[in-house]
Formats: sequence, C-alpha cells, structure tokens
Amino acid sequence: MTMPPQQPQRVPPYVALVRIGAVIGMSVAAASGIFLLIAAQWLLAIGATLLAVPFFLIMRLVEGPAEEPEDPEEAPPTA
Repeated sequence: MTMPPQQPQRVPPYVALVRIGAVIGMSVAAASGIFLLIAAQWLLAIGATLLAVPFFLIMRLVEGPAEEPEDPEEAPPTA
C-alpha cells in the first residue's frame, strides 16, 4: 500500500520576513567587508565580515522551530 501524498508544510510569515532581513544583512556585511579589503582597511574589513555571522545565526534560530521533520521516524522522541 502506498501512503497518500502529504500537503507541503507552510512556513509562518515571520520566518519569511526574518529570512529576507537576514539575507539583506549578511549581503551588506559581506559586501562592506569586500570593499574595505579592496581599500586595505584590514581591521574594519574583518569586523564588517564578522557582522554577517549574527545575521546567519538569527536566521537559523528562527528557522529551526518552524521546520519540523516530514518523516515521523526522524522526529526526536518525546518523553
């Protein structure tokens, strides 16, 4: 027997907004770091590039609870 196809899971709107904001923040930080590297401002370039890390972490923090495993066998056990 085959199981019926499941509906695709909807992502809450706030996750999409955070994802957009995080991608914009990461790209601005990375672009600033590259421009500062070209201008030979090494410390500022490293700092600007490191500013991309919090944006990435915020995106992963918000996406984690919103995405649940599709397969019930992959779900963590509940006590």
